[in-house]
Order: sequence, then C-alpha cells, then structure tokens
Amino acid sequence: MKQMKWTGLILAAMMVFLAACGGGNNAGNAGNNKQESEQASSNANANASTNTTADETAERTVKHALGETKITGTPKKIVVLEWTYAEDLIALGVQPAGVADVKGYGEWYGAIDPRLDATVVDVGTRQEPSIETITSLEPDLIIGVNFRHEAIYDQLSAIAPTLIFNPYPEEGGLDQYSEMEQTFSAIADALGKKAEGEKVLADLHSYYDESKAKLASAGKEGQEVVFTQAWTNEGVATFRLFTDNSMAMAILAKIGLKNAHQDSAFQQYGYSETDIEGLTKTPDASVLYTTSATDTVFSELLPKNEVYKNLNFAKENRVYDMKGIWPFGGPLSAKLLVERTLEALG
Repeated sequence: MKQMKWTGLILAAMMVFLAACGGGNNAGNAGNNKQESEQASSNANANASTNTTADETAERTVKHALGETKITGTPKKIVVLEWTYAEDLIALGVQPAGVADVKGYGEWYGAIDPRLDATVVDVGTRQEPSIETITSLEPDLIIGVNFRHEAIYDQLSAIAPTLIFNPYPEEGGLDQYSEMEQTFSAIADALGKKAEGEKVLADLHSYYDESKAKLASAGKEGQEVVFTQAWTNEGVATFRLFTDNSMAMAILAKIGLKNAHQDSAFQQYGYSETDIEGLTKTPDASVLYTTSATDTVFSELLPKNEVYKNLNFAKENRVYDMKGIWPFGGPLSAKLLVERTLEALG
C-alpha cells in the first residue's frame, strides 16, 4: 500500500510539473505571437512610410516640344496656360490651381463635367499670361503651348518645372489627334497617373467602336460631312472648314464618317478659312457646325443669304448644331463630339 501511495504521489507531481511546463510554453508562444504581430505592423508602417517618401522623391523625365523636363514627386499645384491641358487635368480627376482665361474656358467647355472649381485662379490671357500671378500660386508644374509660350519658357521654368506641347504638328509628322493622345499620356505620366490616363483612352476607343457600329446600323457609315467652326465678322459669315489632319475630322473618321472638304495644301492648324463660297463646293454633304454661344451666324445671318439657302444641305435641313463644342480639345471633348454627332445623324 505504501508503495502504491508513493507511486501516486510521484505521478501527481509529474503531472503538475508537465502542466507548468506547458503553461510556460503557451505563455511564451503568446508573447512571441504578440511580438511578431507588433513587428509586422511596424514593418508595414515602415514600408508605407518608405513608399510615400519614395513617391515624393521619385523623378520622372517627361518629353515635350521644347525638350525634356524632370519632375520630382507628384505635382499638387498645377498652372495651365491652354484650355486643352486644363481639360486633360479634369479628365484625370485633377483640378488645376490656375488657368489662363477661365471665363473663355467656361464658355467653350460648359458641357464638360466636372467643371473648373470656383477656387481656380485666372492667370491672365492665353496669349499673355501673368508671370506675377503664376509666381504667386507657387505651382509644382506649369503646362503651356509652344506657339504662345515658347518665348517665355525660361521665365516659366524659373518658377516651376514646365512642359510645352505642340498641338499642330508640321507636315509629315503626327496628325493632331495622335498628338492629342500622346500629350494626354505625357501629362498623365507627369502627374503620376499613367494608369488612369491609359484607362481614359481605352474607354474612349471603346466608345468610338460602339458609335461606329450604331451609325453603320443606321445606314450612315461612309456618309460625307463637313465640320466647321463659324462666326460673324462685321456682318459676314466666316468659316473654318476642318481638314483630314485636324483632330475633329480624325475623330469623325473613327466613327465611320468621311470628310467632304479637301484642301490641296497642307493646313498645319487643321482647317481652311473661307467665306460662304467654300461651302458651295460640298453641297451634298451634311454640315456639322460649332459656334460661340452668342454668335448667330447659322441662326440669323445665313438663313438670309441667297447662296446659302440654295445649297442642298440647307434646303434638306442637313445642318447640325454641335452646340458650341471646342474643336481643339482633349479626350472629353472628343467623346462629346461623338455624342452630339450621334444625336444629329443617328
């Protein structure tokens, strides 16, 4: 009996000892797990901090019409000296800090959403922006156009990194539409929004394909059109008839329409400027036009013109208002032009 009693006591002691060891291991594991969790969290925070720092210090070299410009980090305050590039920023979800001729942008881009914020500062005219106002905004990036701002490029570059683009390539170069997409992609890259820019263009191309199919279904594929920007000048109608290398006609070609206006000479700006006689050469084409909101050239002046009234497109009511669309814009304007063309012809 004594031996059995001692055996029982020994077994009981061993069980207590093992339980104590096991408890210590569990406590140690719990402590280790907590430490590992804290370390992982610390590492994640460190990585996030490192990535943020890397984004702020990362350099990108962006090519433009006047060379290459290095941009460090992500520009937050951007001044734009040409409407098209303000539209490009809007398409990328970015509001500019300053824009040249804010009022004019609002008049020609009234249908583009989102609109410019009320906080956007007007920095003067597109032709003569205010260096003083631009400087006061302390921008991280300035975007301009070569035929207006090449002469002040050094002044602008002294304020902030500056990109200057050429929307009107010379003969043998890109057409205006291809240049628009190339410039839009460069701006997206400069803003650290390359992926967003690619999506904007991909969606736009899909929309072209859908629209082309709709016009084909309506029997309008290959239909001849003339696209014109028109205005009244001292009681006389003046027309810009857009050529094949223009952005507007390149967009319309993508949805299956054909340009009836042909110019034997290369027009770098993408249009031939003419009077009413220019329209008499394409009487069987449909006319798509854009005017400023206050100009009455198509609503009042031309209906009284005997030459105009006897042209086939006028007699057959094949004259369509594109409602003031800006024909030199970016991807949002391109989509709007297609939308309004479908409304008119589809």
